[in-house]
Amino acid sequence: MRIGVASDSFGNVELLGAVLDRFERARVDRVFFLGGRCADVDAALARRRDGARHESPVPRTDSEFLAAVEGALARQAIAARDPLAGKVVRVASRACAEYASGAVPRKQVDLVEGMIFCLVHDKADLDRDDIANASVILHGNSGNAGLVQFGPRTFVTPGSLRAPARAGRPGSYAVVEVTPKELVLSVFSAAGRDLERKRASFATGAKMSVR
Repeated sequence: MRIGVASDSFGNVELLGAVLDRFERARVDRVFFLGGRCADVDAALARRRDGARHESPVPRTDSEFLAAVEGALARQAIAARDPLAGKVVRVASRACAEYASGAVPRKQVDLVEGMIFCLVHDKADLDRDDIANASVILHGNSGNAGLVQFGPRTFVTPGSLRAPARAGRPGSYAVVEVTPKELVLSVFSAAGRDLERKRASFATGAKMSVR
């Protein structure tokens, strides 16, 4: 399974939209947004829908009119069925209005290749049960992307899409590929440049070794 992971856009909707476009081209199965303003996801998806609209020349003949109508209907259908819209899983951060209201959960649990993935913005929101039950914990609230193992659990973060980027911490996002045997984290710069790749091998009992 291939998962696009992004976090901490904090109003940087244009970049988040570009990252969603890259996730679509990468043919991800899911998108995990780890907080830093849930409303940014809705705004980025709306921009993707609006991007299907463009100005067309005024039709001058019946055939041009028919072609214009067919084109408009095709663009409307594309906009209505954004291939990513139904794949996005998000969690709220303290910066989100949804955090206090509960409209979006602060933590989400997802089953990936038979393993429990726990999604959260801030690791401080995790409790002992979250950590004990999850094989992989994906979190935001980090300037640097990374993959770290603690015993049988692995923590993964895609870095931040905040603008401007923090000093010495360039914006980044990630694609995670998961099989029953391993997890591969591929980190990309905000501009889409390949930055690094890390692997975690699943061992007996859902333990992992990182290389």
